[in-house]
Amino acid sequence: MNTLAAYTQHLHEMNILSSALSLIGWDQETHMPPRGIGFRSQVMGRLTKNLFELTVSPELGTLLEQLEADDSLSLEQKASVRDIGKQYRRRKAIPPALIEEQAETQSQAQAAWAEARKKSDFSIFEPLLVQMVDYARTFADYFGYEDHPYDGLLEEYEPGMTVTKLQGIIGPLREQLVPFLKQLMEEGTAPDTSPICGHFDVPTQRILARRALETVLYDFDAGALDDVAHPFSTAIAFDDVRVTNRYLEDHITSGLFGALHEGGHALYGQGMPEELYQLRLSGGASNGMHESQSRTIENQLGRSLPFWKHFQPILAEVFPQFRDVSPEALYAAVNEVTPSFIRVEADEVTYNLHIMLRAELEAELVAGELQVKDLPGRWNQAMEEYLGITPPNDALGVLQDVHWSVGYYGYFPSYMLGNLYASQLAVQTWVDIPDLDEQIASGNIKALIDWLIENVHRVGGVYQPDELMRRVTGEPLDSSHFVRYVKTKYSEIYGLS
Repeated sequence: MNTLAAYTQHLHEMNILSSALSLIGWDQETHMPPRGIGFRSQVMGRLTKNLFELTVSPELGTLLEQLEADDSLSLEQKASVRDIGKQYRRRKAIPPALIEEQAETQSQAQAAWAEARKKSDFSIFEPLLVQMVDYARTFADYFGYEDHPYDGLLEEYEPGMTVTKLQGIIGPLREQLVPFLKQLMEEGTAPDTSPICGHFDVPTQRILARRALETVLYDFDAGALDDVAHPFSTAIAFDDVRVTNRYLEDHITSGLFGALHEGGHALYGQGMPEELYQLRLSGGASNGMHESQSRTIENQLGRSLPFWKHFQPILAEVFPQFRDVSPEALYAAVNEVTPSFIRVEADEVTYNLHIMLRAELEAELVAGELQVKDLPGRWNQAMEEYLGITPPNDALGVLQDVHWSVGYYGYFPSYMLGNLYASQLAVQTWVDIPDLDEQIASGNIKALIDWLIENVHRVGGVYQPDELMRRVTGEPLDSSHFVRYVKTKYSEIYGLS
């Protein structure tokens, strides 16, 4: 067996384990009975260990070394070697004993976080958070970085991103969004949200979510829709990309936009060729780029007037009380702007403020510039500065996200970057398809999905995010597109001159 064939076979073995882990993880969140967790944890642990061993095996290292010097590889094969090689070196740099130690602390930290959030008492979580931040710093040292320890952690989720680049994005964005939010609240007229208020039974909402996913061409022959406490999408295999969702009886838009959001992630997976899955490039260009696809479907499409001109009759068919509600009224109602304490409930204008707050505090924690004990006060101060509100307790403030307890340091910026990528890609989409609004309003969502497949989905993780943006839009990431989008849209909705 030649080197490339051996490498491909090694990746195939990794894909088998990854698929099994995804499947049992999906089952654990959707259908597994509560008493099944004991043995399930052992299964997860064994498969995770096996996958890690394949990820850092000496055999893989030898194959990578040989393939990195092979100029005859295809573009896709070179990209695979690039990404697998980076993953190999990062994982190999961490002593196995440290990984095991961190995993044990992580389990304790998650339990402490859950209790602290329930009791709204940061002190319960504080000692474990100190340890988790210490692990993040240690991992950053092992990974290596040039200017800032946070750079070593960002690379895991957003290749090529650094603190310096992030500050260059956050600064101008904050300078535009904070005063615009204040202007909306003080000078604007909030839209009437009564059309979407009421009681909406969950079984019927499930039907609506399925209709929404069908509208955006999610392939149910290669996927599924299930209930879950915390929505996610997951790729079990090349032709099995599943969506989960949750529903609130007094909040119809939660389930609807949740389905569209997770559907956007799933469409990314369904739009990739099988070769990319085999080469382990089906995760996309980055977490931020993946988030851009969910935000495109949820916001750029789902919160647009053309979408509601098409979807209003579907909504009225499922929930007859909407028969006399106009698309314009629905469009306005789903685009209310309200500064809120909870990130996942934030609107398009305020969401990025939540993320930049977290990213800045996270970078300060990792650099040792902010002590864990001072985090709640610093959090509340930033909430007041950015959103004009102060959390009344820790549960609505510093304890609301699970990321720090599970060790996802460097993940938060991807949420913001996803919004920015989505806005910039949307500009190019409408340039390429000038009558796209009319097509969407008439029900031709396929024109948008085909554009996304051709320009983003089909290349998966072949290109790094910066290169992909340059190839598709002709320029690197530029937050001004997002600023222009929200200012134009919400100035009109709120009646600002």
